[in-house]
Amino acid sequence: MKNISLLDDLIIGRVEPHIYAFTTETYPNYLKVGDTYRPVGVRLKEWKNYFPDLQHQISKVAKVDEDTYFRDHAVHNYLEDSGKTRLDQQEAQRLNAYYSREFFKNTDNTDIEDAIKDIQESHELNDGKYAFYAFEDSRIPIEHVYKRTEKYELRPNQAETVKRFKEALEVGRTNLLMYAVMRFGKSFTSMCCALEMNANLVLIVSAKADVKQEWKKTIESHVKFADYRFMDSDALLEHGNILKDTLEKSKVVVFLTLQDLAGRKIKEKHKEIFEEEIDLLLIDETHYGARAEEYGRVLKLSSIDLKRELKGADRADDYEESEELKRLHSKVRIHLSGTPYRILMGSEFEKKDIIAFYQFTDIVKEQEQWDKEHLLDDNAKEWDNPYYGFPQMIRFAFLPNQSSINKMEALKKEGYSFALSELFRPQSISQCEEGLHQQFIYENEVLGLLQAIDGSKEDPNVLAFLDEEHIQKGEMCRHMVFVLPYRASCDAMEVLLNNHKEDFNHLNNYEIINITGLSNEKKYKSTSDVKAKIKKCEREGKKTITLTVNRMMTGSTVEEWDTMIFLKSCASPQEYD
Repeated sequence: MKNISLLDDLIIGRVEPHIYAFTTETYPNYLKVGDTYRPVGVRLKEWKNYFPDLQHQISKVAKVDEDTYFRDHAVHNYLEDSGKTRLDQQEAQRLNAYYSREFFKNTDNTDIEDAIKDIQESHELNDGKYAFYAFEDSRIPIEHVYKRTEKYELRPNQAETVKRFKEALEVGRTNLLMYAVMRFGKSFTSMCCALEMNANLVLIVSAKADVKQEWKKTIESHVKFADYRFMDSDALLEHGNILKDTLEKSKVVVFLTLQDLAGRKIKEKHKEIFEEEIDLLLIDETHYGARAEEYGRVLKLSSIDLKRELKGADRADDYEESEELKRLHSKVRIHLSGTPYRILMGSEFEKKDIIAFYQFTDIVKEQEQWDKEHLLDDNAKEWDNPYYGFPQMIRFAFLPNQSSINKMEALKKEGYSFALSELFRPQSISQCEEGLHQQFIYENEVLGLLQAIDGSKEDPNVLAFLDEEHIQKGEMCRHMVFVLPYRASCDAMEVLLNNHKEDFNHLNNYEIINITGLSNEKKYKSTSDVKAKIKKCEREGKKTITLTVNRMMTGSTVEEWDTMIFLKSCASPQEYD
């Protein structure tokens, strides 16, 4: 054969999946990032039909081991988490050019290498941050399962809760309340209740999709729950009898959100759930936050503005409006809540229905009592205390800085009842091209308060705790969360902290993680994204400030968070607690 160049297109041989990237003068300062399962040169040749001047920049094997690979979606997620923005479709239309959403602005080869490194680390940590695929079934993501290595036992207060659960069932009580504060371990204790009643089918219903990973980790990581398989809404899509078939082989825990269950008609994937008798129905965070009506009263917003502000917020309406909860057939229901104030004032639960009633102080007292009874014993070790490591909570209540006090007093005279939220109001609560949502109305007063907390500016009303020697030596305030009144307040706070770094002694050393703002609301799509970002910063020795309004304030455990600064007026006691 004389023309053997034909073989270039005919014989490909063994090819590994690759991430590739190229640039083009069509979109200057952008990098196109994709993946391919054919030779990179073949894929680039196809792209030259749209971008003849493209310049190949980088290609990397998209494998974490010999059996597992990742898609370009993982790299895209990393880039967005790092603050990179995609090409806007309007820009392509303006240039009359081919549009692909895989172009990322101000991105280079180093960013791709950093992304792949992070993806490989995530696979080693088994943290569920990215989706991975097996070569033998390349189109279906590998189901992330936590390693079943946990062996801890029930703490005394958790064991007492399971005992009360058993006693309640013995006298025919089936609608129960578990009132316990954060860090009590409501998910672990609830699953121990499932074991106590030998439940085959457990359904967890929550208004918050964010808490799914907390439940999944509890059920999959502890040896006690080895007989249970965790399933979510996606798993129910596999086929029409997936739940029945799985129950023939193992016990099942299904996690669903109220929003997923909602609808006039029962969705095909939920038919089995409504047909089966559920042994134990766990209604997670059953009464939390404020109602929409109360938010509206505090923030004084139009219905349109209120709807935007409540996007992703923790609020109580969801449970009270859910008809689907009433239609589910369950032998036993446990309502889980750390703030059930309204429900306790009603008549739904009698004393014998309340299987747990634990406030933070109750747990601290039990922790101290154990130390008192055992630590003088030469054979006792501090870490033998079943409450060892339970976080210490210190609350400071202080007046704002003097200029903020003067401004809030003036606001009250003008008829503003909730002056603290007004102090942190941005110039616009909706996103606008002029950037008014990124600037506080009373920026000087806000800056002064932050400087007082920081210690870069003295104020007689404010403890400059970031400048405190005890805080510095104890390595506290490493990962803080600021709770603000408006979503746009998060954008304004992010801009203020970044623009005034030279005005701070300590606040200039923090990486800002804005999880609720309007400007880049798709950057942290899930709780896992936020947690992974904070864990990465901790590994790298970076301190963080997370900015939020309500997101991740209920049912989410971020182990690194050690400080909360609450900067808004409350619509209800639940919202604060």
